[in-house]
Amino acid sequence: MNHLYDSNWQAEFITGAVDPRGFPEASLPEIAFAGRSNVGKSSLLNRLLNRKNLARVSRTPGRTREINFFAVGGRFLFVDLPGYGYAKVPQDQRRVWDRVMEHYLSGRTKLRAVVILLDLRRGVTHLDLALMELLAVTGTAWLPVATKIDKLKSNPRRQALKDLHEAISGIPGYGLPPVVPVSAHTNEGMDALWSRLRSILDAEP
Repeated sequence: MNHLYDSNWQAEFITGAVDPRGFPEASLPEIAFAGRSNVGKSSLLNRLLNRKNLARVSRTPGRTREINFFAVGGRFLFVDLPGYGYAKVPQDQRRVWDRVMEHYLSGRTKLRAVVILLDLRRGVTHLDLALMELLAVTGTAWLPVATKIDKLKSNPRRQALKDLHEAISGIPGYGLPPVVPVSAHTNEGMDALWSRLRSILDAEP
């Protein structure tokens, strides 16, 4: 159980959009979640919202190409962005998805921040850096979250978190430090993440 998640909030799937025409009206604050395929994004969203299958966990990383919108308590939206770094996808289709992503990130008026999920075992990839740089250009705040921390023991975890921080601390737009370490498997770090998310939502836009 996440102690900072209000159990009175009802989380529900609103829609999945494959192009901007399918985006819902931007009337509530939004926090988007992004990361490489297989970083554990759907599992994290389900754990945050105390739901088992709200966000669908694909057996094939990179299969889900929709931008999925979830309303939480009628107060704000969580937005599940397609995983990047996917393979076996035609280049023309990949470019279409990239344009939809860029349209959302640059034009969504209620977007408060993007949570960038980073597998602690893998570190920061060039695709992660490309997203961070894009958000710097659009002026969008982003929050780094290290996932799957349960896969590392104490000392390697500490070093990996240090390396992760050093890798991203000099990137323009890094305005929501420090890195939040979490595990969707053990629930570790979820209250800390909820605290950061609620601070973002409660802040003046």
